Amino acid sequence: MAENRIGGGFTEGELKFANVYVRHRILLRQIGYGSLIGMNVILWSVALWGLLDAYAISYPRESRISSEIAQNQFIATQLQSNRPQSIQASAVSVFQGTDDRLDFVVQVSNGNKDWWAEYTYRFNVSGEITPARSGFILPGEQTYLGEFGFKPATKGSRSGILTVDNIRWHRVDPAVAGNDYAAWATRRYAFEARNASYVSNLELAGKKYSRTSFTLVNPTAYGYWNVKLYVVLKRAQTPVAATSITLERVKAGESRAVNIDWFDRLPGAISDTEVVAVVNLLDSSSYLPSSP
Repeated sequence: MAENRIGGGFTEGELKFANVYVRHRILLRQIGYGSLIGMNVILWSVALWGLLDAYAISYPRESRISSEIAQNQFIATQLQSNRPQSIQASAVSVFQGTDDRLDFVVQVSNGNKDWWAEYTYRFNVSGEITPARSGFILPGEQTYLGEFGFKPATKGSRSGILTVDNIRWHRVDPAVAGNDYAAWATRRYAFEARNASYVSNLELAGKKYSRTSFTLVNPTAYGYWNVKLYVVLKRAQTPVAATSITLERVKAGESRAVNIDWFDRLPGAISDTEVVAVVNLLDSSSYLPSSP
């Protein structure tokens, strides 16, 4: 359809639009300026809010979170450093006895100066498990664990593995041992095995045996109901036989002669006898009533 053109060739629609623009050009200009100003206000508001949030609102909160994380890491490190270290154990020594019985002994040590442990232990020999025994180890102590006279179903087994479970760690109570456990323990534990000797080729009723003799000295002012002794015979620092006995009512200042007879055939000459006394100094029931 042809459009009606007026005068210089403008259409009627173009003239109406021009008329509207002329009549409202000030308003349209104000709307345009207002839109530009509004957009600038929005953009600057967003920028200013970002700066305000970064430095006045979020920064302190994020700094506090970072501080809390660092503090938690410090606490975790402290807890880790204050945890007791594991008990260390040597290789298990296994000795063949009479009637195909086996003796087991292993040296264990506790490197913690303020922690002691109670536990149960067994030995595994070719899949056969010895009876569960109760044990303990005091702070800084090096001692033995053993099983003697175990008869396995399978003959010829000569290797063993120590299994320790039900470990219960205890921190030394300063109310009991003061602030220096080592000094406290030294006043109570000072056993000595004096004049140790080993004599072989003894005979009784036609049966040969050997004997270990020593004098156990308790020079402290403390007596004990029971003192367990591990006796380990060595040849060139290698254990070749071991046993344990318990002495009852070991008094303060006492010296007691001890004889242990060995009816098993021991390999080679014995060059050293090690005697280790075991008593729980932290158990009040260990002491004789006359002890301080």
